[in-house]
Amino acid sequence: MTDSASAKRWWVELFESRDGGGYNPGHWSARNSLGRRPALLVIDVVRSFTGDEGQSLEEAVAAFPTACGPSAWDAIPRIKQVIDLATAEDWPVVYTTALPGGASLYGGTVKSELSGLGSPMDLPGAQDIPDAIKPPENALVFAKPKASAFFDTALVSYLIRRGVDSLVVTGATTSGCVRATVVDGHSHGYPTFVVEDACFDRSRLSHGVNLFEMNAKYADVVTASELIERVQR
Repeated sequence: MTDSASAKRWWVELFESRDGGGYNPGHWSARNSLGRRPALLVIDVVRSFTGDEGQSLEEAVAAFPTACGPSAWDAIPRIKQVIDLATAEDWPVVYTTALPGGASLYGGTVKSELSGLGSPMDLPGAQDIPDAIKPPENALVFAKPKASAFFDTALVSYLIRRGVDSLVVTGATTSGCVRATVVDGHSHGYPTFVVEDACFDRSRLSHGVNLFEMNAKYADVVTASELIERVQR
């Protein structure tokens, strides 16, 4: 993504006010190299975060308190595009889900569990990946105990064994598990790419603010079509 393209993003426009004064084009002018061996991470695209296709956000949340509703189903076709790209290019593909019972073993993933709302890890559908993005053969699928795919998991060992030198991140939620994974991926030294239209959140504002901040600090934010074009070049 070029600087001029970055300036046109709708989530950049969120900061075109006094609040954006602390940021300048230098924050996102440095661009990562995709590397020779990327890995695709599909973070927590499970029924408890998506709800059922065709539901409104209100209907999805009534059935699944953590659901994102239509924004999830808008993103799923783009997630499938990126999975197909990764499969065609023979990239390692990793899916994460919630770890059942993880809160009782390791503590909660979010502070709302302290108020008796229960753990997102134990909700119905927290391990159910939609058929539309069924893991391809040889994909790694594992349950994680916290927001980040890196925290107390064997992900780094897997990436090293597979010779991975950069990360492409998709999934849910942009402000939660995606951002936590991106920060940890960057902290482990991996050039990291977030596919904006292959991630989702229940709030468009939260989705946009977190895309902006990840792009400024930890990752390159690209669209699925931009990623495909970069690989084809």
